[in-house]
Amino acid sequence: MPRSLTRTLLLAVLLAPAAFAQQPAQSETPRAAQYFLGSQDQVLMAVNVWGFVHKPGQYMVPYETDLISLLSFAGGPREEARIKSIKLVRPAAGESKTEVIEIDVKAYLDKGRIEEIPILRPGDTVVVSGTSFHFINQFFDFAVRIAALVQVWALIDFYRDN
Repeated sequence: MPRSLTRTLLLAVLLAPAAFAQQPAQSETPRAAQYFLGSQDQVLMAVNVWGFVHKPGQYMVPYETDLISLLSFAGGPREEARIKSIKLVRPAAGESKTEVIEIDVKAYLDKGRIEEIPILRPGDTVVVSGTSFHFINQFFDFAVRIAALVQVWALIDFYRDN
């Protein structure tokens, strides 16, 4: 074997472990770890849905699932959900800030333009907030309960004095 070829092979053998020993930085998640193989050889990814849907939680959804499909997996938005302003919190790659996208699902339902509905990525979190009416209703429900307690207290006090 020629001497130059022997040196080249020796260098390749010695340097090969250094080439493969490189690890991703601590802040980076390996891309392959964000996807999973489903039972029917389907590529799945984990996404979260919070708030005013019937079944909030983390879902393993097929790759390239859109927001409407995720909301459907979660049982759809509840009656008091504010679908005009759904937030999509998307973790950014590397050290940059997280991206927050606001989606008007009501406009999609009215006009049917699918291009307004984003395709989800691994680690996305969808937040469906409640309408102002829901929070006002919660306030009055609380006020009625307090008024009922005050009334019971007043009746007890009245009958105790008489």
